[in-house]
Formats: sequence, C-alpha cells, structure tokens
Amino acid sequence: MPKFKMAVACGAMALLAADGMAENGAAARGKKAYGRYCVSCHGVDGDGRGYEAQHLDPTPRNFTKGAFKWRTTPSGQIPRDEDLLRTIRNGLYATAMPPWGALSDQDLKDLIAYVKTFSPRFAKEAPDPAITIPPQPPNNASSIAAGKETYQTVQCGQCHGDGGRGDGPSASTLKDEWGQPIKAHDFTVGNLKCGNAPEDVYRVFMTGLNGTPMPSFTDSVTPDEAWHLVHYVLSLRQKH
Repeated sequence: MPKFKMAVACGAMALLAADGMAENGAAARGKKAYGRYCVSCHGVDGDGRGYEAQHLDPTPRNFTKGAFKWRTTPSGQIPRDEDLLRTIRNGLYATAMPPWGALSDQDLKDLIAYVKTFSPRFAKEAPDPAITIPPQPPNNASSIAAGKETYQTVQCGQCHGDGGRGDGPSASTLKDEWGQPIKAHDFTVGNLKCGNAPEDVYRVFMTGLNGTPMPSFTDSVTPDEAWHLVHYVLSLRQKH
C-alpha cells in the first residue's frame, strides 16, 4: 500500500478509536441520544445520580463499574452488546426503565457504544460467550416438586421467602454493590424484570445479577435442577 494511503487509513482508524466506535455504533452519536433520553436518571457521568434518581426505587444503574444485572455472560463478566440492546429496547418491568423500542436500531447501537465509555472494563475486557441454555424439560407436577426441593436446598427462601413473596428473613438487609437497599423479588405477582419466558428465568439463575446479592447457581445446581427451579418459581405466580 502506498505510504500516503497507509497514512490516511491509519489516521481514520485512530479517529474511530478516539470516537469510541463500537462494532456497529459510534459513541459520539450515542452521547447525543444519552443526553436526550438517559441523563436525567443515569447522570452525566453514568453513575446513576441523575436529577430524577432521588425519586426512583429501584435506583438507576451505575454504569461506571461495568456491573450489569441482565446478561447472557457468566457471573462477574461484562455484558455482550446484545444484552445491553435487549435491556434498552425492552425496558425493565416494575422499574423506571421504559422500553425504548421507538429508537432505531442504529440509535440503540450508538447509545450502547456511549454507555460502554463510562467503564474502563469495556476497553480492557472482551465479553465471554453467552451461556448455553439447554432444552427445557416438560413443565409438569413432578418438575415443579423437584424445583421446590431445589428452592429449599439452595436457600432461595432466605431472601425471597418460603412462598416466594420477597419476604425472607434476609430481605430487609439486602443492599447492592453501592450500598443502596435492594428488594428481593416477589415471584407471586406481576411480570418478572428479566422477562417472563422460562429461558429468561433460567439465564438469571445461571448468571446471577452482577452488583446485587443474587448469585449465580451454575456451580450449585445442574441444568436439570435449574429448569425444575424455573418451573417452581413460575408456578408461584400462576397460583395467584
């Protein structure tokens, strides 16, 4: 390649890097969308301290540590772009985070590129592959009963309560990584924040929720036990 063309190409690459260009999104464009749609809750610095944050429960996500709840990646890992895309597009039930489906795909990708600039983890780490979700076994009385046993074995009731109402003995003491009080979810009413599909619930059990007391059970239960647990937890809501 001629020296002039090589210099131009290198210069263009440097400009893309400086701009925070993700694979399909540009942070410079995403910053504008963030200022319009996100800053009031998540703050100018992405620390979850926007001027509306004081009125919100749960509090807005702090992006600065790269700790995200809703991921397909293993516990402790940064999320994949598609994880962030799903959260922004669909929103989170029972929170102030609305679905942003009205934004174009390009707007969402640009926004993700900018959100990732708040934590140095995204520049230093590559996200792990998404966990594998095995086929779901039959959801029947036998599976639900097995799931109830797993619920007791891994002590889900300590936080979520014996009946899954979010009233376990530890529920009042729970805090997130930033010291903010956090509620154990009530499985008996409403939709689930992560999504209502069985696969969504399985994913949470096996990845945990980064920044919260909710651990990953990938080393504690087998895939079959996790599926039984999914069926039991979903059965709690169906009874009411």
